Amino acid sequence: MAAVGSGGSTAAAGPGAVSAGALESGTASAAHRRLKYISLAVLVVQNASLILSIRYARTLPGDRFFATTAVVMAEVLKGLTCLLLLFAQKRGNVKHLALFLHEAVLVQYVDTLKLAVPSLIYTLQNNLQYVAISNLPAATFQVSPMPSMASEELAGVGV
Repeated sequence: MAAVGSGGSTAAAGPGAVSAGALESGTASAAHRRLKYISLAVLVVQNASLILSIRYARTLPGDRFFATTAVVMAEVLKGLTCLLLLFAQKRGNVKHLALFLHEAVLVQYVDTLKLAVPSLIYTLQNNLQYVAISNLPAATFQVSPMPSMASEELAGVGV
């Protein structure tokens, strides 16, 4: 039995031979693992910098902004970023983007409603975090048992 190598040459498959599929899955697994740790590091840096910047902004002298305003603006920026990424994914075709959004949001309205409850709870959690950051030192808040903003994403990393 002959196996075709990556260079196109054929070699006899012995007891220690590795198939091309096994090499690709091993490479994919290593890339997946590397991406997992990079994602974890980015989320940790993002969460820490977010907490420190909120703490700094909330402790400045003068008029303070409403926590609700900051949460709504953060969610609007996230929504615009998602729309921009979808627009790029649809290769700049506005009609395809509109059809996709119509299908995903209005036609599949049950899925949209299923996501509404967790998103409202997430918004409440973000408002409570602004209150906690305003009243606690940053280090105390960071190590407190209250879940952080990125806890949902970090749970998916599976370290």
